[in-house]
Amino acid sequence: MKNYFPFFLILLILVGCNQQSETMNQDVATTDTTAEEVSEQRTLPDYDPAMDLTIMDVEGIEVLGDTLGVKMYIGTLQPGDSVGWHFHPDHTVYVIEGGTMEVYFKGMEKQTMELTSGVGFISPSLSDAAVNTGNTTIKLLTHDIYRPRE
Repeated sequence: MKNYFPFFLILLILVGCNQQSETMNQDVATTDTTAEEVSEQRTLPDYDPAMDLTIMDVEGIEVLGDTLGVKMYIGTLQPGDSVGWHFHPDHTVYVIEGGTMEVYFKGMEKQTMELTSGVGFISPSLSDAAVNTGNTTIKLLTHDIYRPRE
């Protein structure tokens, strides 16, 4: 008689994965919210919707998506371009095209940053302003993560 244990083990794993996938799909379906509902949930410290970079009149911002409390956008700064004071909730940044940038963080000294293409980082919520002081175009992919705070 053949040993069917490996077959049954694979079958159990596949059934378990399918059930987990269905549960995840149900969770996503029940948490799908509109942009307006997410905006109402954006109760972050110091959050001022008027300081949201993606709704300010700033050239070089391309919003790629805004759903389930995550706003994804690409910001492009040509040499000499600047962006005024704005607010980020918790966020990630991925450097698509690097360069030299002076960044002003609220309550801190100016920082000169050498951004290298292909590098990413995670940051807590903050207010900042920036100037592209180099001679290359800087392109950043940013994910702002809006989570209700207690």
